[in-house]
Amino acid sequence: MSSTFPDPKSGPAGPAVRASSLGIRFNLDLERGVRLKEAGLGAFRSLLRRKKREFWALRDINLEIPRGEIFGVIGGNGAGKSTLLKIIAGIFPATEGDVATRGSLAPLIELGAAFNPELTGAENIDFTGSVYRIPRPVVRENFDRIVEFSGLRKFIHTPVKNYSSGMFLRLAFSTVIFFEPDIVLIDEVFAVGDEVFQQKSFEKILSFKEKGATILLVSHDLNLISQICGRVLLLHRGRQAFLGPAEEAVKRYHQLITSGEGIGPDTDHDGNRAPAADSRRWGTRQVEITSVRFADERGRFKNAFSQGEYFEAQISYVSRLQDGVPVFGVAINTIYKLLIYGPNTLEKEIEGEFKDRGLVRFIIPSLPLFGGDYLFSASAYDPTLAQAYDHHEMMYHFRVTGSGTRDFGCVRIDSRWKVEGA
Repeated sequence: MSSTFPDPKSGPAGPAVRASSLGIRFNLDLERGVRLKEAGLGAFRSLLRRKKREFWALRDINLEIPRGEIFGVIGGNGAGKSTLLKIIAGIFPATEGDVATRGSLAPLIELGAAFNPELTGAENIDFTGSVYRIPRPVVRENFDRIVEFSGLRKFIHTPVKNYSSGMFLRLAFSTVIFFEPDIVLIDEVFAVGDEVFQQKSFEKILSFKEKGATILLVSHDLNLISQICGRVLLLHRGRQAFLGPAEEAVKRYHQLITSGEGIGPDTDHDGNRAPAADSRRWGTRQVEITSVRFADERGRFKNAFSQGEYFEAQISYVSRLQDGVPVFGVAINTIYKLLIYGPNTLEKEIEGEFKDRGLVRFIIPSLPLFGGDYLFSASAYDPTLAQAYDHHEMMYHFRVTGSGTRDFGCVRIDSRWKVEGA
């Protein structure tokens, strides 16, 4: 059950968002049932006689978010993050429990869901305002600011069906955020547009907090979560694993990832649990890897990147070797442990001078990976590669967002097509 409190500016103080014993259940046989019904009534009846296969996407979620807080939600794929926002937004009805919001709400979840592709950009701004029940004078007052922010003035009278996906999302994002809601629900929307637009969007969102708005942020960028969120909800398999300070929530999420619990399948093909974190590290520690962090071209630490973006892994080490130079290596795997790339400094000579303590930087100038989650390994070996000094096997995680392509696979390879007549 969901409800909306009165305008927070006119009523007594209270939480902007409140959820109590919240849960949602899906019937996994529903879609299959529709297909069987189309195939024949007998097959459909046989399905009805079977016990329903049900899946609880979320269960027993309890939280209160006061006005003016930036509240983070993190967790692995399928943990229920987006589902939680959709319940709060009223898109999904809860199966059990209650959720209530206080004030106007803007869900930046499925950007452009309210857009009509046959209408122009200008017409869709008006249309979106009507969907969100924004008074027409308010829409007109903000029209020029929306267009200016989107950077699409030249195309604003063009039907949005002719927009690129990036243009479409930029206009959708710009339209919603200029209606100044009391509550903003954000689901991984900071990858919209180029870096300049992303930074502009980020600053606009933060300005809501200064006006007393409440922000719920779902993101795989743990560095961003740590920077701007006071409290964070960690979801794991649809359950509330932790709710508290951002630093502790991120720490616990890293523990889930490194134990194989946080992302990817729960078991391998033989039904065995993923190995614990200590089985993913081995070596003599004559050279010890003390930390691995990911950064962009400006040196900002982050865990979420866009395809084509600069990617850097910074590997800090301490050496106890009397002489010799170790071989450093890295590996990038899919969450299903398929190896994509595994270079080392034996194959490519490392730039700079090796010292007893330092930082090894592994740089990909333009990340070719498609959108998804990836596991990262780092290691230091002796020059023969026979002895591991310190090997961290798939202990780190990063995410790639928004490839914007219809190609298939993991890696984008520069290629072209050509046809010639017979």
